[in-house]
Amino acid sequence: MTFETSLLILGALYCVELLFYSYAARLSRRRGMGAGTAGQSHKVSVVVAAKDEEKNLPACLDSLARIDYPKDLLEIIVVNDQSSDRTPAIVDAFMENHKFIKRIDSVDDRVMRGKANALSQGIDAATGEFIFLTDADCSVPPTWLTGTLRHFGENTGIVGGVTLISSTNELVAGVQALDWDFLLSIGAGAATIGKPVACLGNNLAFRKKAYDDVGGYRKIKFSVTEDYALFKSIARSGRWDFAYPMDGETVVRTLPVKSLKEVFAQRRRWATGGKDTGFFGIVTLAPGFLLHWLIMISIAFSPTLFLVSFLAKILLDTLFVLPTLIHYGRIRHLKFMAAFEIYYLVYVAILPFSVYLGKAIIWKGRKY
Repeated sequence: MTFETSLLILGALYCVELLFYSYAARLSRRRGMGAGTAGQSHKVSVVVAAKDEEKNLPACLDSLARIDYPKDLLEIIVVNDQSSDRTPAIVDAFMENHKFIKRIDSVDDRVMRGKANALSQGIDAATGEFIFLTDADCSVPPTWLTGTLRHFGENTGIVGGVTLISSTNELVAGVQALDWDFLLSIGAGAATIGKPVACLGNNLAFRKKAYDDVGGYRKIKFSVTEDYALFKSIARSGRWDFAYPMDGETVVRTLPVKSLKEVFAQRRRWATGGKDTGFFGIVTLAPGFLLHWLIMISIAFSPTLFLVSFLAKILLDTLFVLPTLIHYGRIRHLKFMAAFEIYYLVYVAILPFSVYLGKAIIWKGRKY
């Protein structure tokens, strides 16, 4: 088999995969207007783990305070995860004017580690029937709770949501934004067809009963992506349904990281936590990984072959992500497409080697 034939076959497989996920993502967007049984009559707890977040936390708490939900049925628990800055003082200041906000301080646990430890203690303290998770560097819309609750049927245990990078004209942030648009289209699509391969803990909701049924974070194997570990445990338990709608009313916004080095470190952490995606996850990742390597190698055979294959991939990826960009009003991000493709080509090719052969994961000053 010639190199050109191999490149053509992998390109065809990649195209088929994108068509498959494009259809699945379309289903997810269609299910964006849920008709579940949960409404504004349930007690809801929002848990935010915050470690040294004095710069981001005020905007997060301000958005949470503006949530359109009966305040007598809402509690917001900020877990101070052993911060060394003004994080506790910021929470206390908000508590003075918002009685539904409270702070707890996480303590070291002999079993739990990292963010999972802080979240576990926050969830243990929660009194809501439904638990919502977001991060301190995020802002939620006023419709976040009611919009998400619509996707809880009588037997729905957990619902994931879409998080988007806040709009920006900076190149690094624009590349990140397209990366999230692309990956979340795949993640939401996969979950819609019953194969969850990813989720984000900054936009996640679950029934407290479903959490307790799987034993909570204390019984779930430790992962640097504790959000996906929880989603996977509930989804695979066989006792609960799950959902991952691309619903415009539940979109959470987050801030971009500042450098490509930080972007790669973040993706490496995600990939490390996602190693247990099973056969379906491997099948999903393999064509893109191999195709990216062949495209890079093709430049040694023929610059023309490299240019044609690279431009063809840009076209395929643009057609795939375009419906998501239109759905969320982010069509302007297409101006970053060429830069995104260069970044995407390299990082998909080298990320698996970094995950399996690289150093330990460092996150928030903690080593895993």
